[in-house]
Amino acid sequence: MTLNQLIILIKIIELKNFSMAADELYITQSAVSHSIADLESELDIKLIHRGKDGIYPTETGVKILKHARAIVANMEYIKQEVSASLKLQAGQVKIGSFEGVSTNFLPGIIRLFKLRYPKIDLKIFEGTEGEIRDWIVSRTIDVGFITFPYDTLETIPIISDDMMVVLSEAHTLATQNSISIEELTKYSMMITWNSNCQLLVKKAFKSLTGKLPPWKYKVSNIGTLLAMVKEGLGIAIMPKFALPEYIPNVKILPLKPILKRRIGLASIMPFSDLSPATSAFVAVTLKWIKNNILTDSKFIENEITY
Repeated sequence: MTLNQLIILIKIIELKNFSMAADELYITQSAVSHSIADLESELDIKLIHRGKDGIYPTETGVKILKHARAIVANMEYIKQEVSASLKLQAGQVKIGSFEGVSTNFLPGIIRLFKLRYPKIDLKIFEGTEGEIRDWIVSRTIDVGFITFPYDTLETIPIISDDMMVVLSEAHTLATQNSISIEELTKYSMMITWNSNCQLLVKKAFKSLTGKLPPWKYKVSNIGTLLAMVKEGLGIAIMPKFALPEYIPNVKILPLKPILKRRIGLASIMPFSDLSPATSAFVAVTLKWIKNNILTDSKFIENEITY
């Protein structure tokens, strides 16, 4: 069994495709097939199921995947420890990010990081908050951006983000300067999407009104949600960083009381134990946020933060 065989096994399971795994690793598809065949022969058990329904790991393959990822990660840590002695001249960091962070923060963070550490490779995994959590737990990524709460992961807060009311310009509430949670309980056609933010909104509604939000529609895509709001199909409560600067025929108003979501970085291990390259990414992220995003550290009256 070799390290390359484990890397190939991980890549096939992640991509569910031999050809794509070969392209990602810059080797031939034949080399990928031979590597897995040799590994299965050595262990005397099937690790990958190939059939009409696609490619996926066997029960044993799933168990071995967890250990394979740990071995590959530890090898990367060894390389980075050596690299740290040479002032971080090499290494790789795998980062999970969701849409609001990818649009507003990540490009600037990457630019600053590459200026400081040009030889460290950053690999970005974009997905939903649920996918990022799963990638952290499975060690597919080293660190990921998340929204709180996440009690089962090691986390550090980065920035808070105001939740806003998003509604059609034709809506009767659109003429107001702000909208209260109590007012929103009167409208049954509210829209939400699959995000930790819906937990935040649920807690706020329950705390202030004793009721759950009157959601009628639940979607998985922010673009779909905004299109539905634009057509007057409902009202949404969304984080400010997730919203475009301008949306035709849509009004964005402050929510009363102020409700904030907290964005942070999460890892499966204590941040003190992260690899040197990953620790450097965390430090650069904190510095970039501090220098580039306007934050109000003062206590805001009538503010709710979970």
